[in-house]
Formats: sequence, C-alpha cells, structure tokens
Amino acid sequence: MTSKSLLKHHYYGGGGRLPPLVAHTIEDIKSKYLSSKRAFVVAFSGGKDSTCVLQLVYEMLVSLPQEQRRPTFAIASNTLVEAPHIERFLQSVITSINKHARENGIPFEVIEVAPESKDEFWVNLIGKGYPSPTRTFRWCTDRLKITPTKSTIANITHKFGSVLLCLGTRKQESTNRKKSMEKRVLNEDGYSQHHEFPNTLTYSPIAQWSTDDVWGYLIGNKPLWDKDHSELFALYSKASGDECQFITDLRQSSCGGSRFGCWVCTVVNEDKSLQGFIGNGESHLKPLNEFRNFIKDLRENPQSRADYKRDGRAVYKVGGLGPFLSSTRIEILHRLLEAEKDFKNNGGDNLISDSQILAIQEEWDKDFDFNDTAINLAKEYNRMEKYEVKTQSNILHKEILEEIIANDSENLGLDSQKVENVIAKSIEIFNDNGKTNANRKIKQEIEKILDDKTSKSQF
Repeated sequence: MTSKSLLKHHYYGGGGRLPPLVAHTIEDIKSKYLSSKRAFVVAFSGGKDSTCVLQLVYEMLVSLPQEQRRPTFAIASNTLVEAPHIERFLQSVITSINKHARENGIPFEVIEVAPESKDEFWVNLIGKGYPSPTRTFRWCTDRLKITPTKSTIANITHKFGSVLLCLGTRKQESTNRKKSMEKRVLNEDGYSQHHEFPNTLTYSPIAQWSTDDVWGYLIGNKPLWDKDHSELFALYSKASGDECQFITDLRQSSCGGSRFGCWVCTVVNEDKSLQGFIGNGESHLKPLNEFRNFIKDLRENPQSRADYKRDGRAVYKVGGLGPFLSSTRIEILHRLLEAEKDFKNNGGDNLISDSQILAIQEEWDKDFDFNDTAINLAKEYNRMEKYEVKTQSNILHKEILEEIIANDSENLGLDSQKVENVIAKSIEIFNDNGKTNANRKIKQEIEKILDDKTSKSQF
C-alpha cells in the first residue's frame, strides 16, 4: 500500500475523501513544511487539541514522497507527577506512534522529556521544603516543563538551525486564549517568535477550528498508528475541567485541575478533573486527591513554615513565610507514602520513585538529618528494602563525634549519644530558624540536652 493509499484508507471507514477543513489544514501544513528547512516540532500534551495537530502533521508527512520527508518530532513533557491513569494512557500512545513510524520508515519521533533530579517536584517540595505552588509562586512550571523542553529544542535547533513549533492552541477554546493568540505578532507566513526558546517560531494550524471540528476529526478517522481515540474520548467523558495546553512559557496558565495536568497541582483551589474521575467510579484516585488537598492546606499554616527564606533572609524583614520545616517535610513524606499504600492496594503504582527518595535524603542530609530518615521511613512501607545507604553527612557526623570524644582531654566524661543529640538538634534549629535567629535557640537547646538525663531518647 502506498503512502497516499495508506493515508486515505483510514478516513471514514476507507472512503478515502478528506473533509474540506482537514484537507485544507493538511495542505497548509504541507506548504509550510516544504517551503523551509526548519525542523517541525509538535508540542504534544496528549489532550485532544495537541493530538489533533500531531495526527495532522504525521498524516501530512506520510502523504509526501520519501525524498521530501525530513526528520520531524513531537515533544511530550512528563513532569513525573502526571495523574497515573493519564500517564499510562500517554505512554501507550507514544509507544504506538513511535512503533508505527519506525516500522514504516516515517522520519517521525515523539521525544519524551522530564526534569532533572534537582528540579523534580518531590525533591523540591519534600527535600528542600518549597511550599506547594501558588498562582504567585509557581516554581514548578519552569522546572518541570519549560526547562526540559527548552533543552531538547536547543538540541534540535543546534542540529537543524531553527524550529517551527506546532501548537494546538485554538481561538474558540476560551476568551482568554483568543485574546492571547490575537496579541501575538505574526509574520507574513503566520508565525510568531517564541519568547522563551531561541531560533523558534510558533505555528497554530488549528487556530480557527471549533471543539466540534476537533472531535469530528478525531472520531471521524482512525490514526495510522495502532491506537484509536476511544480511550481519549472516554477520559474526557469521565473528567471535568479545562484542556491542558503544552506549556512553553511562564505566561501560560497552569494546567492544574485539567484532564492532562499534574495530580499534585495546588495552583487551583480544587482539582475538578480528579474529582470528576472519582465521581465516575475511579475511587482508587481518592487518596491522591486527599493528599493534594493536604499539601495545599499545609502551605497556609505558619506553624509548618520556617522563619527564614532558603537564602537565609528572615521573614520578618522581607515578609511572607519560609520553606516547610524539617518536621513538616517528614510528615509530607509520611502522608505521601500512606497515600501510595492505599493507592497500590487498589491496583495503583508507586507515587514516588526510589531515586526521588534518595534525592530527598540527600537534601535532608544537607539541612538537618543524620539518620537516613527518608530511607528508613520508606522502608516502613516496604520501599527501599535493598538500600543500605551510608550518607556523606553520616560519615562526617561520625568523624565529628570521634574527634570530640577523642579530644576529651579534661576527662569530662562526654556521652557520645548526648554529643550526637547536640549536633543533630543544632542543625535542625539552624535549618528551621536561619543563621540570624539560631544562635540563642541553639545555646538553649544545648543547655537543655546536657542537663537532661533522658536525652538519649530524644533522637
């Protein structure tokens, strides 16, 4: 079967005729594809609009003779905190697309990008104590989505010179979206310059399509890869909330509460999508929604926040609240593992990886912890069972203890456990209060521990 017959066979049960809107859009995409040497990149979130654009670009590519094709890509952002049922769906779609392209010699690849360990959500929230994100402090968006995408696009532009980023944005999606799109400065080809990614132009091939047009296209023809859109349609039927566009700059709104957003998003007051799935029989997602509400409420509690910022500035001088206290971070990890246990008991998977728990432990080692608390807590939930980690701070801790005891020249009879308590408590106080406020409190705690005959039980 030739590429054209392969393409036409899939439309409307093999009828072969492309609907006028679809035919016009594919021709427009083809014209832009052939008129320049820019690398075509589809921003793919897995939602209906980006799926529509990806399929249009892919079918355009299939319709071309082999000699006119060149490497074409889609970028899918995996924040590592996607809703588990959505992530499974996306993984199956990505695998199916790449398999079809590979087996049929189509120069198309879906590239999945993810944040580096230091930028992952759990490492920052639980490890470093960043408060759960708000509309005014959306620290997650850049770390989880923009930076990984920017890095991949930079690699593509380095190889091909420039990129045409194909977006699934539509004017009829919302009033705000229409205003945002109309503000863009378009060149004579209908492109706008991307303000986050160098050497990147953006193009919205379905800008004028209605929601009915999108669904009509998706339902009306089966994609070339071995995956129809019935599951995608079912996800929209069960959930509520808005579409999550592929985030490429900080001016775009958060995807929290949408069908294809992060399940931990606290930028929105309620995750109506997750609630929608739960209300439609997906009761195994209830622990996730409860945990999400817990970390949202926690950020508003001053008792859970430090008196200083992570850069050392006292909050009474600069306003606001500091990061989560060490005790709060431990409680968050405990609650997450508890939610994970409930989720797994109902057929779910891990909500946090072993590598993320190790990264959290490394952050705690720097801030307050000598006892591998994160790893030991995970072991209580049958996680990290193969890990016997001797952290650098533990080794340093032992060296400090040995030196103090060895230099007890006045034979004061120093108790190693008591000295350990002093060191550990001092670091915890410093972490929770900052350098400016810590000295007096550390002195008071030292006196308390040294006078307390039962101090061995404190840590």
